[in-house]
Amino acid sequence: MDLRELLRQYPFLRVLFFLIVGIFAAELFEISNKLTLILLFFGLALMLFFVLIPKLKKSYKMRPAFGLIVVILFTSLGVFRTQVVQESMFLSEVDSCEAYQLKLIENPVEKANTFSCVAKITGSVNKNLITEETANIILYFKKESLVNQLNVGDQLIINSNVERVKNAGNPNEFNYSGYLKTRHILYSSYVNSTNWIKLPIDHQMSIRVLAWKWRDQLLQIYRDNGITNESFDILAALTLGYKTSLDPELRKAWADAGAMHVLAVSGLHVGIIYLVMSYLLSFFLKIKYGRWIRSVLLLIILWMYALITGLSPSVMRAACMFSFIVVGEAMRRKGGVFNSLAASAFFLLLYNPYLIFTVGFQFSYLAVAGIVFLQPKFDKLLFIRNTILNKLWQLTTVALAAQIATFPLTIFYFNQFPSYFLLSGYVVILMAGILIYLSALLLMLSQVEILSNILGWILQHLIKILNQIIVWIQELPGAVIHSLSFSSFQVVLLYALIICLIFIVILRRKMAVYSLMILLISFQIPELLKHIQSKKQELIIFNAGRNALIGFRNGNQVSYLCDKGMRMSKQKFLANNYQIHNHLYELKTDTIKEVDFREFAGSKLLIIQKNNDFSFELLNRLDPDIILMRKSALKNAEFLTKNQINSTIVIDGSVYKNDLQRLHNANVDSVCNLFVIKDRGAFVVDLSSD
Repeated sequence: MDLRELLRQYPFLRVLFFLIVGIFAAELFEISNKLTLILLFFGLALMLFFVLIPKLKKSYKMRPAFGLIVVILFTSLGVFRTQVVQESMFLSEVDSCEAYQLKLIENPVEKANTFSCVAKITGSVNKNLITEETANIILYFKKESLVNQLNVGDQLIINSNVERVKNAGNPNEFNYSGYLKTRHILYSSYVNSTNWIKLPIDHQMSIRVLAWKWRDQLLQIYRDNGITNESFDILAALTLGYKTSLDPELRKAWADAGAMHVLAVSGLHVGIIYLVMSYLLSFFLKIKYGRWIRSVLLLIILWMYALITGLSPSVMRAACMFSFIVVGEAMRRKGGVFNSLAASAFFLLLYNPYLIFTVGFQFSYLAVAGIVFLQPKFDKLLFIRNTILNKLWQLTTVALAAQIATFPLTIFYFNQFPSYFLLSGYVVILMAGILIYLSALLLMLSQVEILSNILGWILQHLIKILNQIIVWIQELPGAVIHSLSFSSFQVVLLYALIICLIFIVILRRKMAVYSLMILLISFQIPELLKHIQSKKQELIIFNAGRNALIGFRNGNQVSYLCDKGMRMSKQKFLANNYQIHNHLYELKTDTIKEVDFREFAGSKLLIIQKNNDFSFELLNRLDPDIILMRKSALKNAEFLTKNQINSTIVIDGSVYKNDLQRLHNANVDSVCNLFVIKDRGAFVVDLSSD
């Protein structure tokens, strides 16, 4: 099968590809709305022209023109939908707004110092006028008992400051603002107890509110039947997608064992339900119209499961994906599962273009595509007569196919790879199916006290056993390969490499060998860049809040300087990604003194933490290139305007708020080279010699 035949057999692959190109184009470039609409209508008009005139459609000479129309139409459609969604994320009123009217779309979740939840802003209030809004916001409530009484669907009025979400600006940090943007959230607000009131309006019962209420009732059934502690946390996550109470250590153990995906209700769970119910309902295939009856029942079951899990995005995505597969099977369409997968991805992205940037969407579709295409090929490599061993081999081929399809993303996002994914896969996939159906039985028999108590006891102890096995796998030598990193360029190359190998080994295409050679040569580009980077010298003052963390990089080595009160866990959180992505190893960590002076790569750094004459005398004597001012160093801001200072002045987050305000009032920006970390993120300077 060549590429042309592939696209002919699976037509949705082509339109999906160009829709994705349009989404990326809209996100990366500023494209005029007018230009997008012109191209969209132009493409649509030409497509209708081709469809209505059969001679054009059948003409061999016009095929390139038709292909160009497909490119224009679906690329511009991707751009258009992304622009529409982008516009819905923004507030029309921010600075002049007196208050906001909003509706909770999640229940508040307790954090270490606050309650957080996501809400939809329905209106901005200004001088008794309400402007309709559509933006989402993440709220951080001060901890108090009243917040516990809030539920999804409640309507509030808040008059706290609303700010754009932004990252700390540290090198190679997790892109938190980008992650929130995939959830259509651009704003955040900290809400004190005096800054909000609940509107005395009965909220309308929506499907989402109903789904959350059902899920809460089902969770209570688990509790009432003796499922507690870690067993409750695991069962709630595994069956109903409720991960709020999961302990961080528990998450780490399951992630290290390569089983974390089981605790996120998604394609695996919906797939188990689809496969089992498809088998149980297969008797309908023997009667007239039975194929359609079976398909309708499967669709009802899939979406009922999505409903009782709270209609989480991952479950809805998986339910949509399998719904298209069910409909494709019922229609007996040529192209089968691949076309159904492409069709479901197309319509999901058409509805919400930002799904393409979510980890769950990428993993779900790549894993299913890998299983559908590669698993049958692997399965044919061995013929096993024994039924049990044959099922074990099939489970192995499923795990291998899924890992081949997703391992580049695993390393790209999580910087690690679970060595025993096959071992954990055998355990969790088998146990997940058993636990899902036992829990369903418990929920159905919850009114029969004796039976429900027995089922609760069985589930409690089965989950304990499962968790002990997962912890045992995590503690095996070499269970996780840490500190791995791929750039986005390398991920693209790896997937191109995998596709080339498939064309060579499975589809027997000789031309793919040339592509493979080019890709292997291209793969050396990052290695050349690493060699260049190995000579790099740079100084980084991280955005560490009220703490201080300074990194001195010399080639592939890095040393740190931090204040005495900084926890090691926070240092690792801030610097770990920087080390992994730049392939650095840490030499040592030192502590900042009250007044500290360091020289690195020919550059002088002076750290001042107190406002006194000695500090300013050192400043004049040492003539530093960079001055880091902390804590009370800015009590007297006027000295910056009175003295001729040629140094770069860096101010971190520990400087007192009033001192920083006096600094801004003194208008020092025009006098000295000022860098405020809180506003601009980490301070990074390249000191490499030419």
